[in-house]
Amino acid sequence: MMRVRDKVGLSFIPLLLSGVGIVIASSGGPPASRTGAPACGTKTAETTCRGCHSDFAIDSGATLQLVNAPNFYVAGVTYTFSVRIASTQTVGNAGRVWSFELTAVNMADGNGAGTFANVVGQGTQIKSGSGQYSTRRYIQSTTDAVGATTPVEWQVQWTAPDPGVGSVGFFATGVAGNGTGSNKGDWVVSTSSVMQDVTATEAISWGKVKAIYR
Repeated sequence: MMRVRDKVGLSFIPLLLSGVGIVIASSGGPPASRTGAPACGTKTAETTCRGCHSDFAIDSGATLQLVNAPNFYVAGVTYTFSVRIASTQTVGNAGRVWSFELTAVNMADGNGAGTFANVVGQGTQIKSGSGQYSTRRYIQSTTDAVGATTPVEWQVQWTAPDPGVGSVGFFATGVAGNGTGSNKGDWVVSTSSVMQDVTATEAISWGKVKAIYR
C-alpha cells in the first residue's frame, strides 16, 4: 500500500518522479469547492470532480475513505487521520494518477469549520473557497501519486474549532486517473464523515446522571 506522509518516519512519499515530467490531473491542484458537500445553511451543494472527469458514474470503480477520523472532537485539539483512495481500474496504466480534495463544514450554517494543516513532504496544499464558499478551506493534492499502486493515502491534520459549533461534516472527492491527461477514463469517488462536539455530548450525559440521582 502506498502512503503519503512526512519524512520523519510516518510513511513514504507517493510521488514517483520518473524522468523529468510529473503528470498532473489539474495543474496546481484541483479547483476548490469540488467536494460534493451538500446544501447547508444558505450554501448550495458543491459539485464534484465529475465536472471534468465524467466518463463513469460517481462512486463506481474506486473507493475513498477517511481512515481513523474520530466521531467526536474537543475544541482546539488537533486530530490526524488519512484520506485513502483505492481502485484496480487503472492497474494497466503505468502513468496512473491519484488525487483528492477535502473540506470541513459547520453543519449548522454551512461555513468552514476548524483549521487544516499540511503534513510536510507529501504534496498537499490548502486552498480557500470563493463566493458563498469563501469561509471554507480545502486541503488537496498538489501533485498526483504518479504510477503508485493502489491504495494511496495522504495524511490530514485538522484542529477543531471553538466550542459551540456543533456537528462538523467532512466531505471529500478523489480521482483514480489513467494518466493520459485527457480527463477520459478516470474514476471519481466521494465520501463523508460527521464529527460531533464532545462538549454538547458531555452536557447531555451529565444531565442524565443528575436526573438518576435526584
